[in-house]
Amino acid sequence: MFDSALIKMIRSDQNKGLSYLIDQYTPLVYTIVRNKISSVCSAEDIEEVVSDVFITFYNQIESVDLSKGSIAAYLMVITKRKAVDKFRKSSANYDVKLLDDKEEFIDLPDNFNLEDEVQQREIRKKLISIINALGEPDSTILIHRFYLGESSKEIAAVTGLSNDNVRKRLSRALRKIEKELKGENYEI
Repeated sequence: MFDSALIKMIRSDQNKGLSYLIDQYTPLVYTIVRNKISSVCSAEDIEEVVSDVFITFYNQIESVDLSKGSIAAYLMVITKRKAVDKFRKSSANYDVKLLDDKEEFIDLPDNFNLEDEVQQREIRKKLISIINALGEPDSTILIHRFYLGESSKEIAAVTGLSNDNVRKRLSRALRKIEKELKGENYEI
């Protein structure tokens, strides 16, 4: 289902639209929340944040502008903000041990390279920008394939496209991404 149709469904049949939204995007939202806060929060806290994300999206449904991003993009932004807020609140409850001058503040692996880390972050930002620029349904296909690890068959069920169409769009989208990254002189 395409984003504009989902927005219409939520507006016209709230229960059906929200059920579909939650069914389709819970794995994405849950994964982001779990990755951000599982070190300081319980499973119940994670579920609470996931619920808050969908409530916030629904409350902001009138301000969603699909020309600025997909539903997945909106949900990811809301999710990150909610998770960071929860992390801050939860980690504030932990006692912070003052470090002795002799102790290292951050324990980094021996092979850590700051330049590589910065370059990887730049590539990720560029990649996200390229994926968003591809538009629907290509951005949704890429997110479901590479972020959620879904098969072409599963993606076809989500998008309403055929398996062959999903594979063709995925292949074309990857070629476009490769071309863009090579044009920016990124190693791929």
